[in-house]
Amino acid sequence: MYYLPSSLIFIGYSIITFIYVFKNRREKIQKHLFFNELLIVLLLLMAGILFPFMIQFHSPQLANNTLNFLWFFTSTFFLIEMGIWSAFLIYNAIISKRNPEIMAERDYSIYCKEVNDKWVDDFKSEFGRKFLHLLTTFIIFFFWSLGTILDNLGILSQLNLDQYSFSYWLIITFGLGFVIMFQIADLSRLNKFYILPKWGKRWLLAMRPSELDTFIASTPLVLSLIPFVFAPFPILASVALITTGADAVACLIGKKYGTHRLKKNSNKTIEGFIAGGITTFLIVFIVMNLYHFWMPISYIKILIMALVSVILFLLVDFSIEHISDNILNPILTGLGMWIILLL
Repeated sequence: MYYLPSSLIFIGYSIITFIYVFKNRREKIQKHLFFNELLIVLLLLMAGILFPFMIQFHSPQLANNTLNFLWFFTSTFFLIEMGIWSAFLIYNAIISKRNPEIMAERDYSIYCKEVNDKWVDDFKSEFGRKFLHLLTTFIIFFFWSLGTILDNLGILSQLNLDQYSFSYWLIITFGLGFVIMFQIADLSRLNKFYILPKWGKRWLLAMRPSELDTFIASTPLVLSLIPFVFAPFPILASVALITTGADAVACLIGKKYGTHRLKKNSNKTIEGFIAGGITTFLIVFIVMNLYHFWMPISYIKILIMALVSVILFLLVDFSIEHISDNILNPILTGLGMWIILLL
């Protein structure tokens, strides 16, 4: 039952987020945010329900006492994180309510103006934002590589662990810990802005102006990778790289070299569109070959996976407007690869 605190945190997040979305449904529908935020609610609920099965899915031989220790460590980490955040939020709520001047300074409309004033939509700034998204993928590859090294050295076997259970435990703990951090910051920002600590406000200043009335894009990006924890590692790695890397290349090439609009009233360009498709193909082809040992399939299947991923990536990029591509790209491309694997 050591998994229970972690599961309850995310189920609780999904309930609180749903209450917020439903309460503001008219505004959300008007701004085309309602369905997107409902998907975030479902992803949070999915995280809570699936958490007890994630770590040991690829390691059914994992001993119960070892699994209980991993659950205990992760749940303790999450509870400490929640406790620290709660202490800061309660402190800021108290000092804001006791001092009308501080409360006036912490008006969200003032903060929104500051975000808009600081926003710079150029190649350099976009590169920095996309690089931060790529850190998510870097963490996945780093922990998998760490698991590989420790497994080859025989260290994991001495701890009754294997590569999948150890690497995925770290990926899950840090990934979901990241979600806890951002979701509590976003819920505070959108509901009671004055309770956010100063460092939290500075930290969120990098958000896009389009995110001021909704959740930042990083949260659904991480949550959308959760189903693929149950897939072989090459699929998880490919999905993460497509969501961050291919999207980054499409955006940056379009911003730097794009001269032809993909559609009317759209900031996307044909040049970026093509670059994203090519990058998606290369990501799947390279990752599937590089990690072939963990998912030995024929080169024909690898090519089919790459082509299907390109089609789905481009379909989302071209036709979907009011649902975050940070949700649809990983889910659709990942499911496409997974289905082909099972055929």
